[in-house]
Amino acid sequence: MFEAFGVSFLGVFAAYFLSFAIGQFVATILGMVAGFWVLLGPEFKAYQRNWELTGGRELVDPWADDKYFDYNEEDNRGLYGAFYFGRISHVAIVEDASDSFEDEYTLDEFQGYTMETDDLERITGEPYILRLRVTDDIENDYGDEGRELQIHTRMSEEYLDLEKGMPVATILLSPSQRFDSLAALTDFCVPDAGPCWVGDYPYIDRPVLEDLFLRDDELWDALRIEGRGPWNERDWGDDDSGEDEYDDVEYDDEQGDDNRRRMQQ
Repeated sequence: MFEAFGVSFLGVFAAYFLSFAIGQFVATILGMVAGFWVLLGPEFKAYQRNWELTGGRELVDPWADDKYFDYNEEDNRGLYGAFYFGRISHVAIVEDASDSFEDEYTLDEFQGYTMETDDLERITGEPYILRLRVTDDIENDYGDEGRELQIHTRMSEEYLDLEKGMPVATILLSPSQRFDSLAALTDFCVPDAGPCWVGDYPYIDRPVLEDLFLRDDELWDALRIEGRGPWNERDWGDDDSGEDEYDDVEYDDEQGDDNRRRMQQ
């Protein structure tokens, strides 16, 4: 926002001085654009970020475009979108995305952390990074095994409540209906942690997705079941070697319903 105000302020002054060289009409147009940049700037940046996410490719609706569908050209139509439901299998904090397991910090070590008091950013100019890994063990309709995703994003105090085993939802984009390869993924929604949204930029219209979970019982149940995992009524733990192990716990359906109601507030 400060950047947009700065552009508007300097743009108006620049348009005034340019009016002596290029004429009042053109300078007036430029001045109006600069003056409204406070409103236009965020929209332009959002369009730019979304364009970068999709690579300029259109999103395909296979249900609406059936009459144009050519099975031989399936992967040349644009990007397909699909929900991805999984659970957190690993969460940690690192100083750099390339850091190994030995260099990770636990969330417990960062209790009380805030973005404003990030010591690493104050010293090096680069903030701490959250490393989040989610997994899905359910076989898809094509017989393929589940997919594991890992993302890195700037650490925030909002992420301190993340725990292993929490269900996660996101939207995947792929050039193929089989989703053999991924073109992009959006921010992650973790209902049990707030809800908490993990990601550097809000690609998803978050209130719309939260409302969808509130209205669609089938979708919500699918997310909750995925959170339990195929091991059922168990949670994840890490041993000293960094390998995942199982710890028996009782899954609380009542808590899941409370988290759903909290999304409504």
